[in-house]
Amino acid sequence: MPGFLSDFTDQQLKTALFRVRTHDLLAFLREAEEKERRRALRLLCSVTRENVERSDSKEPGDPSALARIAASIKQGDESCVFCDIVAGRMPASFVHRDDRIAAFMDLYPITRGHVLIIPTEHVASMAAVAPDVGAAMMNLAQRLGAAVMSSALGCDGYNLFLAEGGCADQDIFHAHLHVIPRHHVDGFGLLYPPRYPVEEKRSALDETAGTIKFYLSR
Repeated sequence: MPGFLSDFTDQQLKTALFRVRTHDLLAFLREAEEKERRRALRLLCSVTRENVERSDSKEPGDPSALARIAASIKQGDESCVFCDIVAGRMPASFVHRDDRIAAFMDLYPITRGHVLIIPTEHVASMAAVAPDVGAAMMNLAQRLGAAVMSSALGCDGYNLFLAEGGCADQDIFHAHLHVIPRHHVDGFGLLYPPRYPVEEKRSALDETAGTIKFYLSR
């Protein structure tokens, strides 16, 4: 879809780039005109730009996905399955609900007992979740993990997983926290990059910590 980026402001496009999945972004960049490619890369973080420039991935993706996401943001017609669940327009198996948060069974569980915790108010990303709501989500996650471990379901541990952005595999843009019961040899795990584990120099860690502390205090 050549020339489509001119239809969107930088902020609309930046939001779309935050939401697009990695394989779809790479597919777009492979097919985009050079001017559009440069504009998209300019709105991404510097590490992603370097990664993209080094990447020779031919993983299949949808080059038009970015355009569809940007168009839905511009038109303000985004639907939200979690809001439909909270409103009762779609079914869900709830384990908890109050005026701030709700928890229900994941429709596609990684393991039995996989629960999602969400704010009842629509909040697209965790960055915008109110501190008291975030604290309530974490408190409930602790209780749910303990409940599954002590129940007849049983588990030997659990993961708390929260995806923030398309590059982190967020696919529904209503903040949500996964509670995933774990068992030895359950087939689930995280894929680490090829360089892991390589111990970082203390000077580099101190420099990174300083950068984060600076922006944390702003």
